[in-house]
Amino acid sequence: MRSGTRSRKTTRRNAPGVKPYEELTWQEVDAAIKAGAAIMLPVGATEQHGEHLPLGTDNYQGIAITKRAAALLAQDGIPLLLGPVIGLGLKPFEIETPKEYPGTISLTSATLKALMEEVCSELIRMGFRLIYLLRCHAESDVIIQLVAKELTEKTPAQVISLNYLVFIRQHYKDILRTKRKEGHGGEPETCRMLAAVPHLVHMDRARAYYPRETQGEKIECDALPYVGGAIGRYRPPASMFAGQKGGITGDPTLATAEAGEKMLGLVADWIAKIVKRDLGKGR
Repeated sequence: MRSGTRSRKTTRRNAPGVKPYEELTWQEVDAAIKAGAAIMLPVGATEQHGEHLPLGTDNYQGIAITKRAAALLAQDGIPLLLGPVIGLGLKPFEIETPKEYPGTISLTSATLKALMEEVCSELIRMGFRLIYLLRCHAESDVIIQLVAKELTEKTPAQVISLNYLVFIRQHYKDILRTKRKEGHGGEPETCRMLAAVPHLVHMDRARAYYPRETQGEKIECDALPYVGGAIGRYRPPASMFAGQKGGITGDPTLATAEAGEKMLGLVADWIAKIVKRDLGKGR
């Protein structure tokens, strides 16, 4: 496998110096605000990810990415806090009801919007002025963008949405083994989970599943919603998951922790550059 290029040798796999928000004391938060720290909130979900991955898969990936980005920025004396995780999202594209895959807990659009708005408003009230919403769950992207736009317009803070999958997908061909389209719970996501929280990945249960392709003319700019395509489809074709009980798209058996670490490192570098630019510290 060919690897992507990193701007730093180390992304500090577990980033031991980066604490989750709930482990901070109020003095540490106060010091971060006074230092002009940015704060990043992973916006994930609690949903099925096949038989081999946990319900919090989106959340764990967001935490891992934020920790690595914060560790990189800390090397240059730039503080980035791992903010509270928004761990519930909108209903997944691939299921109709929770009965199909027990464990998934979804919010309505209005509830998710209100939750993000109130959490961010509290952070702004404390004094944070640069807030990043890291999109870790495909379906929540539209709400994240709306919250970021409205809060930036109405408050003294800059709220920015980041869709890391748009960035990392361009590197898949250099990192992954697959030659097919991968999706929910497939090789890329399993790789990232093996690098982030390997003890929660059950590779002995992993199995491949590729939904039947919808027949018809290929339309220019057609793309899945999670990559920010020109066409937003909010329900898959009825035949897409017919007859499959695994709840995934792709081949997780191809996944490796090495490939996952490369992806997490590339995303962390990308985020670190964005934060530096936004703080006026970029080259």
